[in-house]
Amino acid sequence: MHKVSNLINLLGGTGMVAKRLNIKPSAISNWKKLNKIPNNKKNDLKMLGLEMNVRTDQYLTSKNFSNLEGSVLLIISGGIACYKSLELIRLLKKTNIQLDVVITKSAQQFITPLLITSLNEKKCYTDLFSIEDETQMNHIALARKPDIILVAPATANIIAKIANGIADDLASTILLASYSKIIVAPSMNPVMWNNLATKENCQKLLNRGISFIEPDSGDMACGESGNGRLPEPQIIFNELLSKLSLKKNTTLKGTSVIVTAGPTIEEIDPVRFVSNRSSGKQGFAIASELSNRGANVTLITGPVDIPLPLNLKTIQITTAQEMFEKTMSQLPSDVVVCSAAVADWKLIPKTQKNEKFNPNTKIKKTNEPLTFKTIKNPDIISEIANSKSKPKLIIGFSAETENVVENARDKLKTKNIDLIIANDVSNNRVFGKDSNKVYVIDKKECEEWPEQNKKSVAFKIADRICDILSCK
Repeated sequence: MHKVSNLINLLGGTGMVAKRLNIKPSAISNWKKLNKIPNNKKNDLKMLGLEMNVRTDQYLTSKNFSNLEGSVLLIISGGIACYKSLELIRLLKKTNIQLDVVITKSAQQFITPLLITSLNEKKCYTDLFSIEDETQMNHIALARKPDIILVAPATANIIAKIANGIADDLASTILLASYSKIIVAPSMNPVMWNNLATKENCQKLLNRGISFIEPDSGDMACGESGNGRLPEPQIIFNELLSKLSLKKNTTLKGTSVIVTAGPTIEEIDPVRFVSNRSSGKQGFAIASELSNRGANVTLITGPVDIPLPLNLKTIQITTAQEMFEKTMSQLPSDVVVCSAAVADWKLIPKTQKNEKFNPNTKIKKTNEPLTFKTIKNPDIISEIANSKSKPKLIIGFSAETENVVENARDKLKTKNIDLIIANDVSNNRVFGKDSNKVYVIDKKECEEWPEQNKKSVAFKIADRICDILSCK
């Protein structure tokens, strides 16, 4: 069966398709001969089909899903387009994808949990405070388990909740607690979709790295017409498969990676300590992205207030000395990414008379001046670069408050490392934030990346690692 030839004919023939896609007619002829369309051209053909009102789903979607694996959490929120989610469940059940479904209280006005349970052949989750659900699979497990969370349909209400961090039901709590890739398929009245509040909420989500499947245009159930229709299930399904394939990238399969993240703490006494403002977010994002690409990642982290990534070997430390010892113990490794903000010194308190304090006793406040002796902590990245088990690739981070690029270049040279990621941390611009603006510096050049979500920075750093390793 010549599916490709039939599709090209429906879209106007070889010449027309070649012209619209800006490629040579001979390429189209080759597709027809092989009866195969390159993956990077399928989306272009799908968009061309939408413009010409030609259904392309049956030609662009493979029926063999035996090699496709992964896990998806489908969140169905309360729009009249809920019924389309039932067809989406049917499509997903034809694959090896592990599917869980959460349905909001409003969505239950249109479809029932029993209907979803029958289609998916497993429990449908509905209630944040269900004793049964929390016993068998709590909401945090639902948040961390999937590779992708798909919200379809996504009403203006749930988009607003995600954008503003509201967690007042099971669905919104999962979305707030998850590290998974989130895809949103909006469905609402055209006026609601074009409302400034909705636009601002969508922009917030885009800035955080959340993906959108744009709504279709057409007649709505309310009688109005315009943008806001939930796309057909097959289109959503195709988008989901594309994102899932990217999520299960195995480019770095077999590559061992060590990532250090977060701050370290140096105790002064049992109550007081010296540390820094590092949140660990960027390091965690890098570790997760490299793991998603198939790398065998060990994350070594200082004390942080964010959840530990699942499915990663994680080692928790407190002091710089502990981070040094644990990092060195994990060598040899192909790649080391040192994103942790390691304290440079220990501070040893002394009195003016040079008397030492008992480290197990709180220092009492007196009128006598207190002085500190500094003891330098191990330079972890230099020790790695000069070890017998030197990795193929060493990446450092440089947090600067002035002369960012110049200081980072000096660090790259003196530490004898391959790549350094520098940023300006003055005025608390980065620590604890979800976005980052960085300079990527190697021995030849410096690239300035615009401010973007830290997950996006992690994605690009992973791309760079793949490129460097492929050349070694």
